[in-house]
Amino acid sequence: MKNKLLIITLLVALLVGCDDVLEKKPFTSIPDYEMFTDTEGAQQALNGIYNSLTSADYYGRLVFAFEGSKGPDFYVEDTGNRFQEENGYRESSTLDAYANNAWEQIYSVVFLCNNMLANIEIIKGEADDIKRLKGEALAIRTLAYFDLMRLFAYPPTFSVPGGANYNDQYKWGVPLLLSQEDHNNASLEGPKRSEATLCYDQIVADFEEAASLLNGMPASNGTISYQAVNALLARAHLYLGQWDQVIVAGEKALGTSSMISYDAYTSNYFKAYSSENIWELQYSLADNLGSNSLNHLTRNPTVDIPGDPNDGSIADDAIGYAGYGGNVYLRAVLNEVVGDVRQYLICDNELGDDTGIRKYIGDGNHSVHNIYMVRLPEVYLTLAEAYAEQGTNLTKAAEYMNHVYEARTNMAYAAPATGDLIVTDVLLERRKELVLEGHTFWDHFRRAIPFDREPEGNVSNDVAHIDYTQAQVVYPIPMNEMEANPNMRDQQNPGYADYVEGE
Repeated sequence: MKNKLLIITLLVALLVGCDDVLEKKPFTSIPDYEMFTDTEGAQQALNGIYNSLTSADYYGRLVFAFEGSKGPDFYVEDTGNRFQEENGYRESSTLDAYANNAWEQIYSVVFLCNNMLANIEIIKGEADDIKRLKGEALAIRTLAYFDLMRLFAYPPTFSVPGGANYNDQYKWGVPLLLSQEDHNNASLEGPKRSEATLCYDQIVADFEEAASLLNGMPASNGTISYQAVNALLARAHLYLGQWDQVIVAGEKALGTSSMISYDAYTSNYFKAYSSENIWELQYSLADNLGSNSLNHLTRNPTVDIPGDPNDGSIADDAIGYAGYGGNVYLRAVLNEVVGDVRQYLICDNELGDDTGIRKYIGDGNHSVHNIYMVRLPEVYLTLAEAYAEQGTNLTKAAEYMNHVYEARTNMAYAAPATGDLIVTDVLLERRKELVLEGHTFWDHFRRAIPFDREPEGNVSNDVAHIDYTQAQVVYPIPMNEMEANPNMRDQQNPGYADYVEGE
């Protein structure tokens, strides 16, 4: 058995650098008493935290690739492709695909955030700068826990007492390490998983505190802001089905952002820091994930010039990995409304006609594209869903839905008469608008809505219908963690084999 726990030995991995080609190093080798002397040093530490977010094993690729591979809209080619195990629902207790990568990378973000939060009081500088640093670090740690819950635990309808599909077997969340002391204690005695209800309580409380800290602070490109934190808080309440709270946080998240106009969409939707983007992670030509980028995974490079006769066709120098294909469901969804400008996203790739999805377009290089963390359309649709579920103001629900629908179809949204029907429309609109942004699979899962997938590539007939009885709707707790931590061995996710020592 390993003598140290995986989730508290992540500093070793960080000291040897990230698995991507980014140059913004985490500076974890600098002693705390030097790093946190002033706000300049603390900012360098925070830059390291943002760098950890951009890893291919976190938001650079994994979160969106997991969601896409599990959901209804993509298949992964048969052999030799990344995330093929996830797409085929084949993970196991011993062969956990990218589960270990996600567990390690996201807990490394938690570790770095806790280290910064522990030293925040010794930083010398302007009070507002220190307050901002604390707010950003706390918000990022909270997002990390929210994502750990999405990847390794069942959503609240299954896991929180009172949920419509609650079952005691789904009650486990993830280990909550909220301080340096927690990490130190974990090194002496392995932590257990906290119950999901405690994890979500912590997530909501910490997002609220982070929002309070960032209220009134100026926002900078590439960093989490008051507006972004409120959008993430609304997202957490959405998963919890707390509609009143969704509305409060969501309306604070609107800020001064605006939708791209219908006529300007094809030339602007992919551009960095557009009017719709509330928070995104930045990459550059000298500083990107290369073949580990999301764009490289999902499609070949294409000609991306609106109006050009070859627009949407594979470029002559195509070198993309293109392991993902958009199946018949995605093509049907985007073509449902004549004139929907998002049909521009459909392009060619090597898997066949009309199977590529150019949600991300490289700038100067196929792999150079920012990652969308929060966009205004998500906030509008979140608010529309909450108002429709709340049931007291369907006019408001239709209004928020229309902000997105009209911008993409150039037609006004004709709202149905009931909140349930509006919710159905909103979920379909989310599927269209937020493709490859980490939502569609979890939108179904958080509401326990089964879905069908076209049997193609790694999608076999036995996993063409997803009803959440499949163990692989969440990752297993990784084998490395089980080997290192006896206290978690009786807390494996339902449907995965129990840990057997020596195997």
